[in-house]
Amino acid sequence: MRHWSFVAITAVVAFGVVGCSRSTGGRAAMAPLAISQAARARAEPNTLSREHSVVIDVPETELEQRFNRVTARCTADAAHHCTVLQSDLSTGDTPAGHIRLRIDPDAVEGLINFASSQGRLEHRSTSVEDLAEVIQDTQSRLEMLTNYRKQLLELQAKAGTNIDAAVKVASELATVQGNLERATAEAAYQNKRTTSDVVMIDLVVAQRTAYWRPIREALRDFLGNMSNGMSQAITAIAYIVPWLFVVVPGLYLIRLFWRRRGR
Repeated sequence: MRHWSFVAITAVVAFGVVGCSRSTGGRAAMAPLAISQAARARAEPNTLSREHSVVIDVPETELEQRFNRVTARCTADAAHHCTVLQSDLSTGDTPAGHIRLRIDPDAVEGLINFASSQGRLEHRSTSVEDLAEVIQDTQSRLEMLTNYRKQLLELQAKAGTNIDAAVKVASELATVQGNLERATAEAAYQNKRTTSDVVMIDLVVAQRTAYWRPIREALRDFLGNMSNGMSQAITAIAYIVPWLFVVVPGLYLIRLFWRRRGR
């Protein structure tokens, strides 16, 4: 009995060891695959540029205050690199506010939620542009210009006392340097477009609220308009009175002439 018990225990332990080794081997085989996928995801750059647009209905009396709240919210959000690119506020006949800003992608939802809390969200849209080809062209141009500048620097070093060659190389080198700086600026702008999102926020006043605006303005300007009307009437009378001294006698003479002729 002891012999068979020893055999059974040995078999169980052996199967357990084999099972653990297979499980560990499976996980070990899967680990490099997961790591390679994660590394490939990190290696692939983002080439998408996103622009978000929202329209928010706000009360006319609160337009300026809530416009300032949204711009202040962006200005204070330095952690997400929020930058106001454009801001327009109109309080005339068509009151409205327009804010265009750039912010990190992970902070877009929080900003839009804050802006929407200032009124009622009427419309939202998102447009995406793939800059893969443009980025690739810019990188190829950068590499070409960098290699060309390297060759020119080598030629400049070999020019020695040949003044004509040195002048031509220096002129070409200046042109290449200018093109290289412009390409570098384009690459930086493209990188900014793919690493941050543009958000356009329009604050509008509903038509039902603006319906009474002309009536309120007319009542507010009633005395001023009446004063202008009276001044114009007085001016017209001032122009007419001198003509009465000519027209009235003329009409009297004409009437007198027709009476005599009728007799």
